[in-house]
Amino acid sequence: MKEKTMLTDLYQLTMNAAYHDNGKADETATFDLFIRKLPQDWGYFIANGIEDAIDYITNIEFSNEDIKFLEQQEFFKPAFIDYQKTFKFEGDVYAVREGTAVFGNQPILRVTAKRNQAQFVETALLNMINYQTMIASKANRVVNAAKDAKVVDYGLRRAQEESAAMKGARAAYIGGAIGTSNVKAGKEYGIKILGTHAHSFVMSFENEIDAFRAYVKTFPNKATLLIDTYDTVEGAKNAAIVAKELEKQGDRLSAVRLDSGDLCDLSKKVRKILDERGLHYVNIVASNDLNEYKIDDMTKNGAKIDGYGVGTEMITAKPVAAIPGVYKLVEDNGGAKIKLSPDKKTYPGKKQVYRVTGADGKFSHDVLGLEYEGIAGTPLLEKVVSQGKRVTKRRTLEEIRQHALESVEKLPDHLKQVRVTEQYEMKISDGLNELIERLTQQYGNENNGGEQK
Repeated sequence: MKEKTMLTDLYQLTMNAAYHDNGKADETATFDLFIRKLPQDWGYFIANGIEDAIDYITNIEFSNEDIKFLEQQEFFKPAFIDYQKTFKFEGDVYAVREGTAVFGNQPILRVTAKRNQAQFVETALLNMINYQTMIASKANRVVNAAKDAKVVDYGLRRAQEESAAMKGARAAYIGGAIGTSNVKAGKEYGIKILGTHAHSFVMSFENEIDAFRAYVKTFPNKATLLIDTYDTVEGAKNAAIVAKELEKQGDRLSAVRLDSGDLCDLSKKVRKILDERGLHYVNIVASNDLNEYKIDDMTKNGAKIDGYGVGTEMITAKPVAAIPGVYKLVEDNGGAKIKLSPDKKTYPGKKQVYRVTGADGKFSHDVLGLEYEGIAGTPLLEKVVSQGKRVTKRRTLEEIRQHALESVEKLPDHLKQVRVTEQYEMKISDGLNELIERLTQQYGNENNGGEQK
């Protein structure tokens, strides 16, 4: 993660230069990273990118090349450049466990360190956590809509370049996808790789059934045949012929794939064709610009689909272009801080999120309170970095995925619908309410606009 040190906005460096120049760099400051609100129809987020954030924050180091680049910027004073040469993170970080279901205005991560250190990490942390949280959450919405059908990430070719494709595949897996078409993601993360063949393969042969026979010759027990190149119903019949030929040699066709037309209606027709020929074991998978809304409609209309390959709209979270994750100062040497800007008011002080479970075993509500209040419930923020060193073991991808699915399972059912109209309740503790009122009165009276950054 040392190569990510310069992954920052310029204003982190200019602020730190000014802090250094004015004797404030070594003051202690605490920042919260949180997401302001949920997109329309969403009931929750799945916190993601936490492990990457810990790796980044514990390995910050300016290389000689980095220092040379800063020296070339004429607006930085030599004393500040020298100060950056020994920069490293020496503070504490609290974070929710990666894969935890979280909600708007809840701290996902809290940083306490010297002001220059706590300030500097803002941009990279938001870059890592915002995108990965968005994709994991979107993927879980798709998985929920699919019910018993499986979901596979097909997003590589539509992702915003390699990094998004890789982190997106990982996030989708955490969100509940069972595999990916992304071979590199399979290699690096250990995610199962799955796929079929393209229409061009069918078109490369004189006729469709010859293409099918050629493909199953190479993959006699793992083939999924794409049957809509010319006519889906006829394609299903040709696939059935090939499947029966495979049976005679002791092999089995795995699945057929639909990629165009009325997927729900076609799945029923194809299922009938396969079943009439004794091919109950052959699965039907579908693709074609799918999202949670389309899948939900097909599920409710009785589609005979066993798996969905979801690409563009899952890897990009379309139509949600980005989620509003922010990083705000909540406390420093001068005490708790609050921002009073309209629609951007923040919760001051060092806080903890307490999750309360009801008698039915489902999460009933959360309480956002001050760290020292000792509120009943399960605290979500755990210490992950102490004095610049990681103090928790890095969890495996499988552990993160399992935690995510278990966390979502305990949410109230109405939050897992495709169209969520009733949001989860987050209560504010008495102590936090009192602090908010006091600071609101204090800064309001001072008429400074509340712009605490």
